[in-house]
Amino acid sequence: MEVGFTLRQLEYFVAAAEHGSLSAAAAVCHVSTAALAQAVTELERSVGAQLLVRRRSKGVGLTAAGVAFLADARPLLRQAGDVQARVAERQHGLVGPLALGCYTTLVPFWVPAITADFIRPHPRLEMTVEEGDAAVLQQRMIEGYLDAVLTHRRHLVPGVEAHTVKPGRPYVLLPAAHPLAAMPAVTLEELRDLDYIQLDVPSVRDNQLANLRASGLDPHVRWRSSSFEAVRGMVGRGLGYTVLVQRSPVDLTYDGLPVRAVEIDGEIGHSDICIATTSDQRPSFRLQALIDFCVRVGEDPPAPEGAGGSSLRTPSS
Repeated sequence: MEVGFTLRQLEYFVAAAEHGSLSAAAAVCHVSTAALAQAVTELERSVGAQLLVRRRSKGVGLTAAGVAFLADARPLLRQAGDVQARVAERQHGLVGPLALGCYTTLVPFWVPAITADFIRPHPRLEMTVEEGDAAVLQQRMIEGYLDAVLTHRRHLVPGVEAHTVKPGRPYVLLPAAHPLAAMPAVTLEELRDLDYIQLDVPSVRDNQLANLRASGLDPHVRWRSSSFEAVRGMVGRGLGYTVLVQRSPVDLTYDGLPVRAVEIDGEIGHSDICIATTSDQRPSFRLQALIDFCVRVGEDPPAPEGAGGSSLRTPSS
């Protein structure tokens, strides 16, 4: 089948759709507005549908056909870029753009390692990291803005695939002085009458509470915060307990109060850390390298405090 449009036309159309005007898209693409408008017109003729609505002095908008075509055009452009970059990568290492989304609570545990030991050694890699809610980031990935999202398996949305990089079993965080903190493990039944401190972000709220209830505990939610460290701080102040997956390498809160991570005795649903990609996406050389890197980091045991050796340290599960 002969293709009636060019990658350049796709590039101009995507730019116009994303910037909302032909003139803004032309400036980004370093061409004249007339040349870009002509290319988009020829693209519409080739596909047999109007993709953009031109509004005098109000920019452009997408038609229904344009919305659908945009969802197809972005991965086509990304794949074309991957084909071109793959040649250079085989000769010179990782080259080109790579956009990663990272779920908010994973950021402090993973982004420093990715920055220092994956991005920095590859100066020709144009990598960006966007932080936020797991579902929102995955939607942005499906729409073509991101190549992958680092999140938890329990937070996955329909239509994505996941590559596990580290197991994530929930644990209980208690004030160090609490009697249960001295135990090697606690049952959920032993927590039933204690106040619960909720990490109040949508993906945790919707998944962790459901997980606990399915495991036999309906927590008495007394306090809430959207900050991971604020939740740890409230535990340190003796306000209650919480259940988390990310595990800090130190048993101190920001204000220096001791807390203890205690394992859960009994069945509890896991929340493995993973890299999500779109189900129809063949990972680029760069993306596969990132997945492999995260798997290696996830498998690497944490170095003893003060020990020398590799700078590669394990992000906590």
